[in-house]
Amino acid sequence: MNNWYSLVYKALIYASVILFLISFWTSGNTTIGALISGYSALTLSILMILIMLLNNVMTTTQGKSTFETITTILMAAGPFLLMLAVIGFILYLIITYSKIIGEGRISNGYYTFSNISIILFLLQIYLLYSNMDTEKFKQTYKLSSITSSLIYLLGVISTMCALILYTILKYFTTDGFSTFKG
Repeated sequence: MNNWYSLVYKALIYASVILFLISFWTSGNTTIGALISGYSALTLSILMILIMLLNNVMTTTQGKSTFETITTILMAAGPFLLMLAVIGFILYLIITYSKIIGEGRISNGYYTFSNISIILFLLQIYLLYSNMDTEKFKQTYKLSSITSSLIYLLGVISTMCALILYTILKYFTTDGFSTFKG
C-alpha cells in the first residue's frame, strides 16, 4: 500500500493513544470529548487497515469459491471487526449517556471499567502496531496467529467491560442527590 496511506492510519493510531491518555487525567466534559475523539480516531484507523486487508484478500482469492473467500476475509479481518463492534458499542454508550457522565451522576465503578477498557484497547493497539511494523505483515497483510488470538482474547474481555459499562450506565445512575441519611 502507499506510504501516505500507512502514515495516515499510524497518525490516527497515535492520535487515539494521546486522546486516551488525556482522558485519564481529565474529568467531566473534557473526558467525554477526549474519549469520543479517541474512539473515533481509532475507528477510522481500523477501517483504513480493514480496507487494506480486504483489498489484499480480494486480490489473493480471485478464482476461489465464495465460501473460501468469506472464510479468508473473516480470518484476516476478525480481530478488527471485533474491535470495531466493541468501540461502536462504547461510543454509543458515551454519546447516549454523556449528560450524566459529564455531571458525574454515575457510580464510581463506571470510571474503573472505563479505564480498564481503555487500557485493553491500548494493549490491542500496541499488539496491532508492533505486528504491522514487521516485514511479514507488509508482504502478506496478515497478522500472526498469536497476535490475532491475543487480540481476540482482549476483545472478549473488552466486550465484557463494555457490557458492565452498559449495566452501570443503565441501572446505577443517581439523580444528583444523596438519599442516604446515616
